[in-house]
Amino acid sequence: MKKVMKGNEAVAEAAIRSGLEFFCGYPITPQSELLEYMSWRVPQEGKVFVQAESEIGSSQMLTGASISGARCMTATSGPGLSLMAEALACMSLGRLPGVIVDVQRAFNCITPAQMDYNFVTKGFGHGGQHGFVLAPSTVQEAADCTRLAFEKAYEYNVPAVVLMDGMLGQMMESVELPEKVETLSPVTYKVPAGRGTREDRKGYYQSGYGGQYKGLSGEEACEAACEDNAAMYREWTENETIVEKYRMEDAEYVIFAYGSSARICIDTIDILRREGIRAGLFQPITVFPFPEREIRSLKGIRGALSVEMAKPEQFARDIALFLDRKIPLKTYGHCGGNLPIPEEAAQVIREMAKEEK
Repeated sequence: MKKVMKGNEAVAEAAIRSGLEFFCGYPITPQSELLEYMSWRVPQEGKVFVQAESEIGSSQMLTGASISGARCMTATSGPGLSLMAEALACMSLGRLPGVIVDVQRAFNCITPAQMDYNFVTKGFGHGGQHGFVLAPSTVQEAADCTRLAFEKAYEYNVPAVVLMDGMLGQMMESVELPEKVETLSPVTYKVPAGRGTREDRKGYYQSGYGGQYKGLSGEEACEAACEDNAAMYREWTENETIVEKYRMEDAEYVIFAYGSSARICIDTIDILRREGIRAGLFQPITVFPFPEREIRSLKGIRGALSVEMAKPEQFARDIALFLDRKIPLKTYGHCGGNLPIPEEAAQVIREMAKEEK
């Protein structure tokens, strides 16, 4: 059955239906409705809700809940995410699962933006390790990505991120919520092959690297842990990327965008198609792992445009890494809470088509 819900509320309900056992958080616009929704729904389900004293506190509670084996989650926005950096770095290296929802905003303003992309895709805090990062563009995708975030977090024992923005968190759309998970299997902490038994794995917080990788010095164990994670990230790039495409079957000009920027650019594609310009939209749902292979395989493209709500550009730099360098790539976007405008993006493509002729 479909319901009309705010994005923040749809994510909260999807998390509860995905087996959430412990939620901790602190109010921050534009995600506060998510916290408020959790404050009554989580206890209603007989699970644990804690409003922490700060984002630092909630990140440490998340870490502790993960170590204890609970299916756990927190939610915040960019300034709060910065305060969580230490805990997230330790979770990603320590292979501790949990879900983090980031409803992005424009620096210290409360308006929507996409300015946390580098933070969540290039490594949480110190250490350079990664989480599994999903970027929805609709309320339905937000609910679906929340379910998937729980699945991947506890399949791989990693933190998983639902990367939204203030526009998506606040808007209301119809959504079909996932079925409730009735039976949860115990959370087990996997030990990479050759690194000891499951009983040896007590979590980095409890036994240190030596307990994880028996017989190795601290330095050797740390390097071995990073090597294991790097192998996992390569596996993700091969097998776990998700992409949505709109009118890409015969596209000569491609717009790359994720999240709310992608939904805005659907209008851009329709404008250009009515003018006879064969444009298409390439929308990554996974932004880590990034769809490297899918971008490298694009053929017959005469021009490309990356659209995002960030300056300087962040998402565009990843596109440039994997797009054929013979394909001209331009960037367009707004920041500070200002949204991309479909007609302005269309004009960039028109100019590219004119220059080529």
